[in-house]
Amino acid sequence: MVVSFIIPIYKVERYLEQCVNSILSQTYRNIEVILVDDGSPDNCPSMCDKFAEHDMRVKVIHKPNGGLSDARNVGLQHATGDYVVFVDSDDYWANTDDLERLVKEVIKTPDCDFIGFNCSYYYEESGKVIPWVKYNDDILKTVHTIKCIDNLVVSGTFPMSACMKIIKRDCLQGKIEFIKGIYSEDIPWFIELLKRSNKCRFINQYIYMYRKGVSTSISSSFSYKKYSDLFRLLRDGVEINKKDCEGQVRDALYSFWAYQLCILRAMTGFMDQEQRKEELRELYKYNWLLEYRLHPKVRKVALVQKYLGRKITDYILHQYLKTRLA
Repeated sequence: MVVSFIIPIYKVERYLEQCVNSILSQTYRNIEVILVDDGSPDNCPSMCDKFAEHDMRVKVIHKPNGGLSDARNVGLQHATGDYVVFVDSDDYWANTDDLERLVKEVIKTPDCDFIGFNCSYYYEESGKVIPWVKYNDDILKTVHTIKCIDNLVVSGTFPMSACMKIIKRDCLQGKIEFIKGIYSEDIPWFIELLKRSNKCRFINQYIYMYRKGVSTSISSSFSYKKYSDLFRLLRDGVEINKKDCEGQVRDALYSFWAYQLCILRAMTGFMDQEQRKEELRELYKYNWLLEYRLHPKVRKVALVQKYLGRKITDYILHQYLKTRLA
């Protein structure tokens, strides 16, 4: 079984060696590593070529800058492995035997179209490593993806990141792509993966080290584009749900979008007063989503709003988001 690693690269020369070496040093050797140089203006292109010179398993693609989604899509087009894993080039894998243990899980449940694994947050300045929340027992079972959507939303752990999964290449290639030019591109991608897959499961194997607090991270600061892209995804997602989903799946996805609505309302606190007022006016049109309360945080927000009103709820949401970002 061959596993294809796809690593998009742009302005990460400080972190690239740790990232790539964490994959090349895996004890499971049957891999290909596709380094997609996305027009990086630093030393990354030459670093990629040196990796390829020293290890036959490395393929390098040099392309004009097109963004993370475009680089991932191009890498997937060149992948030949049975399974695919995405890695962001400022992150890395924790242990040299991670893939070996992960492949054993894949062999154990060959009917799963993908297996999700867990991650830890690595804070470079302090050296702290904080594991993400453990998946509960319902999520750890092999289930049809329709049931998985419900389990994930109810648990409050909806691991959208493309980097936290090993996926059958046949489920992706020519079927699912990342939307180019937007932030939060993993959200529609993961929902589409869930819809197109048959069975899946998750494991509490802490493999992925997600580097926090670096300028290359999309979560490192607020921008209006991040806000507008997420709002666009919410609007489109709600419309798709109305047309294509029903019953349990529809309700679970509405609850997921309700959680994204809470994030958007929190983000408006970074705007000036006039812009904030205008954006909240549009967001409040989707407040009906708070009636879908499978997500535990949505239940809390709906309760706060019921007793304290929208303005105080928005203030609390913004303070919570500021604390998380800090």
